[in-house]
Amino acid sequence: MRNILLSAIATSLILLSSCSTPYFTTVNNMREISGTIYLNDGREINGPISNSLSTYYTSNSYISMTEADSKKSKKIYVSEIKGINVRNTYYEPKRIDMGWGSDRVLFLRRLSKENSRIGLFELYEQHTNSSTNRRGYSSTYTTDDYSYYITLEGHPAMEAWSLGGKHLTPNFEDKMSELVKDCPVLADKIHRKEKGYFYAQVSLVEEKRIETMMNIIEAYNRCR
Repeated sequence: MRNILLSAIATSLILLSSCSTPYFTTVNNMREISGTIYLNDGREINGPISNSLSTYYTSNSYISMTEADSKKSKKIYVSEIKGINVRNTYYEPKRIDMGWGSDRVLFLRRLSKENSRIGLFELYEQHTNSSTNRRGYSSTYTTDDYSYYITLEGHPAMEAWSLGGKHLTPNFEDKMSELVKDCPVLADKIHRKEKGYFYAQVSLVEEKRIETMMNIIEAYNRCR
């Protein structure tokens, strides 16, 4: 009985220790990582941040922070957050259309300049996969997955469109040129599929789409 009790106490101590141990897998799966939260009202809060956002968006989605001058953790709702800075990288919360009536709200790394009329963002995720060999042995492995999104001037701040999604493909030349029609020279380049301002829906590496979108963003910013 005494051994069982000691074992239970030891297990409890391990669990309590693990619950407070800092870790960082991605910005959307981290605990007690030092950073800064920028709120929509202009305030900045510094301290350890914990974030494990749910897969789907709800108005109650939040992250946790322990302020530098306090030992208590508090909830900060994602709807109140403009962005966060963790490990010298800036992220913003964006709502991603899943395509079947549910949205994901996750923090994405900003690639474009802060005041760009079109924003470009990167989502990094880790996925655990499994496979079975010919002998029937199973194994698991982790993959690093990246996807890219844009935000548009005048749209809701959290709304993000996938570079390969329905808003931009197929017929990228028509859809994208319409979005920048207030810059006729740029719109014409896109519509004519000029090199560096067009990408096809299929058979194209992600890097090419990013390069194309950055060209469009820079040209569109010059049209201010």
